[in-house]
Amino acid sequence: MQEMDIRQERKYCSRLGWSLVLTLVCALVWQVFLMAVALAGRLNSGLTLYYLLTLVGHYIIALPLAYRLCRNIPAPAPVKRGMTARRMARWFVIGIALMWFGSLIGSTLNALVYRVAGLEPVDMVTETFDMLPLSVVLLGACILGPVCEELLFRGLLAGRLARYGQKPAALVSALLFGLYHANLSQFFYAFALGLLLTYVYFYTGSLKAPILLHMLFNFYGSAVVLMLPESGILPVLYMLSWPVLTIAGVILLMRGRKRQVWEHGPCAPSIQTIFCNIGMTAAVVVLFVETALLFL
Repeated sequence: MQEMDIRQERKYCSRLGWSLVLTLVCALVWQVFLMAVALAGRLNSGLTLYYLLTLVGHYIIALPLAYRLCRNIPAPAPVKRGMTARRMARWFVIGIALMWFGSLIGSTLNALVYRVAGLEPVDMVTETFDMLPLSVVLLGACILGPVCEELLFRGLLAGRLARYGQKPAALVSALLFGLYHANLSQFFYAFALGLLLTYVYFYTGSLKAPILLHMLFNFYGSAVVLMLPESGILPVLYMLSWPVLTIAGVILLMRGRKRQVWEHGPCAPSIQTIFCNIGMTAAVVVLFVETALLFL
């Protein structure tokens, strides 16, 4: 490992933190702008376009700016490995298991916090997807959203944090990815999936595999529900598929844990270097505040 210039490394990490803050600010400004346009009656294409632009429109500005801000941060060269259909299927099943357990934990804690606060429990994620048109869910949440989020959290953040080793990079980027969802219902499964998607990114050395998996996870967890009839055998089979795939995912995860491949980075792992800077501190504070505001 190369000797680190701690001051320079903290500057690198601070830029990564500011890139995430920039994305959050762009999202807020973009939502205010869309609301103003909609109230002025200038968004004549209906709610479908409005919801789609709300979900992913800010990335058009945020991602280029974030990459430009971090362009001088050195990133280790990726190691290219094969992306086979069998390996992708294995990762998908493991991801379903992580989603299942993460959703149970998140939903339980979300309901508990609401009750402690004396409020009626609300699952804002479910309510939001229920009111969105299927076309928006498919295009925004299942295609464009995964592409943009993988570019940000795997391509930008994890790719550059790999300087300190792939395991620390996966942990930090997954934590930020979970907090980015700004609600307890999604935090735990987003964090778990963030670990898996970062591992897939490092293992294959490409964003293609994590983007595809992210699309499949979002499709299976959100779009399929909207496409199923309200009654009949299909909804029953879908509900049964979750515990079945979860059991299979746990088995695959346990059997393959010793075969995991994590590369060391050129710099020594240092959580203090990563977080003890103004940019990362600002990012974490903003993410926590955004989450807390949901309960007010």
